[in-house]
Amino acid sequence: MRGLLAGLAAAFALATGAAAKPLVVILAEPEGTEITDAFTPYAILAESGAVEVKIVAPSAGPVRLMPGVAWVAPQTTFAELARLRPDGPDVVIVPALRDEDDRAVLNWLRAQARGGARIMSICNGARVLAKTGLLDGREATVHWFSVGKMRKAHPKVAWRQDRRWVSDGPITTTAGISASAPASLNLLRELAGEPVMRATAQRLGLPPPDPRHNGRDYHLTLRGMATVVLNRAAFWQREDVGVRITPGFDEMAFATTLDGWSRTYRSEGWATGPAATRSRHGLTVLRHQAPPARFDRLVVPPVRNPTESTFGQIRTAYGELTARFVALQFEHPWGAISAWPT
Repeated sequence: MRGLLAGLAAAFALATGAAAKPLVVILAEPEGTEITDAFTPYAILAESGAVEVKIVAPSAGPVRLMPGVAWVAPQTTFAELARLRPDGPDVVIVPALRDEDDRAVLNWLRAQARGGARIMSICNGARVLAKTGLLDGREATVHWFSVGKMRKAHPKVAWRQDRRWVSDGPITTTAGISASAPASLNLLRELAGEPVMRATAQRLGLPPPDPRHNGRDYHLTLRGMATVVLNRAAFWQREDVGVRITPGFDEMAFATTLDGWSRTYRSEGWATGPAATRSRHGLTVLRHQAPPARFDRLVVPPVRNPTESTFGQIRTAYGELTARFVALQFEHPWGAISAWPT
């Protein structure tokens, strides 16, 4: 029945001259998928209304989101996507994945590229792409912390640090986590046009995408390493932070909040609310079946300027250096070494 309906819909589109929306799938790996890398492109593209976007995984089981404690239900699987879309998706987005060596995932990515799909990695998703060989002979970028290792492991790739995203042929790679928003807006501009991109950015309170960046402004310093050591050593101050979500929650705000509070080395973020909560654009997030009996802190994801607002919340709670170190991990301007207090 599903195949018949899909065929009728396609026939109707051809008869009426209606153009199908581009299909973008965001890869998710069950053992761990970076939440902001995945949810930010999803939120932006879904908000546009001009693109069909889905979370795809090798199997139908829940996907662990990282960092923090939450899961998401994939919206389709490799096999189901192949049945419903034999020609494959138009674009595949690759977040950072915990298991970078999953042969099934690497082979699937190679197959999508052979089928003509555009590929875009977010942050350390480029480490996965590099293992497929798809970056060989191309320019690419990756999270600042991974650049040195990637230059040694993949010398056939020309690694750059001067752009928030780098496009080389049908493949785009981005710098750190915070590049997910501008790179996704740029992708939207290419798929649906400048007016759609600008209207979407305005509704979400995002600035127009700007590729300018200096990745060399981001590196570990003694103060940064000392912040980590001190936060880890103060185990008695460790906190479980509940990130409250309700039906219709904003995906980007939730992701940034859970992500940020889980990178302080003093706290871990937990999705809290109903056992399964549906987001504004149709994602189902699952919380832990046995959350802490009591959270040390409850936070509400800030919808406007969620990244900067989350860093501000962390600064209020744990101080300037911890907030800057979280921003450094995001490769966000707050974390640039020149922005740290002297």
